Amino acid sequence: MNSLTELAPPLDRLHPAVGAWFARAFGQPTEAQALAWPFIQAGESTLVAAPTGSGKTLTAFMAVIDELVRQGLAGELPEATLVVYVSPLKALSNDIQLNLQRPLAGIAEQLDQLHTPMPALRTAVRTGDTPQKERARMRREAPHILATTPESLYVLLGSASGRGMLGQVHTVIVDEIHAVAASKRGAHLALTLERLQALSGRPLRRIGLSATQKAHRARGRTCWRAMAGHAGSSTSAMRGRETWRWNCRRCH
Repeated sequence: MNSLTELAPPLDRLHPAVGAWFARAFGQPTEAQALAWPFIQAGESTLVAAPTGSGKTLTAFMAVIDELVRQGLAGELPEATLVVYVSPLKALSNDIQLNLQRPLAGIAEQLDQLHTPMPALRTAVRTGDTPQKERARMRREAPHILATTPESLYVLLGSASGRGMLGQVHTVIVDEIHAVAASKRGAHLALTLERLQALSGRPLRRIGLSATQKAHRARGRTCWRAMAGHAGSSTSAMRGRETWRWNCRRCH
């Protein structure tokens, strides 16, 4: 590649610096990534159901990073938490390093080639083990992308400072949906997401990530319908159900 602007579809949907980093790091997107990005970029709630190793987590992060980078370069990035990533797994720090910090560092290098400063995109991890010093820093400077667990998100919504930080969230990424499907933990998370949506005062864009094992398919569909707002009659719920069917057909 001789130029940051010479990107083939579907990478040409991304900002040139974002797409150039992805091309250098991975070459071409996986099928799941290529099919999901247009839906996410259109603001639709989307379920990415694809096998392990297909880059589901990076699918979601690349879409939202691209949006935030564009906002930052245009001087329109608010000083607020806009995206929440929820994972039931404890290894959040590893996920963030691989799927968030690494892309941000690479995109900054690509922008530097264009003599363009990288927007200050802040990220943070909030779990029960987060030190008080880090929690205080989040209250002072809200991260644009917050990675957390279902339980910690519930705790944040129960505090005035947490609600203040989360009031402008417009996107939530729920990873490993199949791991909480048809469980009390999944039901609790679905209710927590409704509380988050009520706080934001607008429909959340919900991006679900799930493995596609056949044993999980029916359970995952039920769990996603709840997490996509099926309890109400919102447009996002309808889109979530249709996208589930689309993914089941196309991403296996």
